[in-house]
Amino acid sequence: MTDRFAIVLARHPAVMGAEGLCYGQRDVALADGWERMADGLRTVMQGVGCRILFSSPARRCQMVAERVARFMNLDLKVDSRLREISFGEWEGRPWSHISRAALDAWAADVAGFAPPGGESGSDLRARVRHFWTEMQQYGQSCAVVTHGGPLRLMHGMVHGMPGSLLAPSPPMGSVRVIEQGQPGFRSEQPEQHIPSQLPLHQERLRFGRQSAVARTGT
Repeated sequence: MTDRFAIVLARHPAVMGAEGLCYGQRDVALADGWERMADGLRTVMQGVGCRILFSSPARRCQMVAERVARFMNLDLKVDSRLREISFGEWEGRPWSHISRAALDAWAADVAGFAPPGGESGSDLRARVRHFWTEMQQYGQSCAVVTHGGPLRLMHGMVHGMPGSLLAPSPPMGSVRVIEQGQPGFRSEQPEQHIPSQLPLHQERLRFGRQSAVARTGT
């Protein structure tokens, strides 16, 4: 374990056949060209010396992680805490077929509301916070391939805050590099939109060890 290491946070590439659909934890197919994002992620990971790769069990994440792990010959850890939030009985239904009253109730209490058979925002936060704290204890450069929901929270945890469930999701195929072990953190450069042949975005942050662990919150 060292005081200096990097964390690479990546959202899976674009999917197909899910336009307007509530899919949550359901498996959906990756769009053509997803391999380019995986190869770009591998380049970023090699640049910061990642030797551990965590992935959600969802195929849209695990396919990317398996390709990277195979090329880099590194340890892949599939972790169920990195799943997207479960929408329960809503999954597989078009958003337009979910009642306005139910969607309004969700919007009014994102932390406490759970769709029938699904998770609340607080449930998601609890498992992501548990993963984040445990990951910090490795003290080694690592990468995480996951979904919009968990990443919203992790991007807040980078700053030592709980993270907002209502924050915008990072783009599909985006990557953020966080450098651990500096006194405070700062953005070295704005998020970059790499040309379409490599649908990868990067933002590099530096932050101190104490700010790496999220404060408690709902």
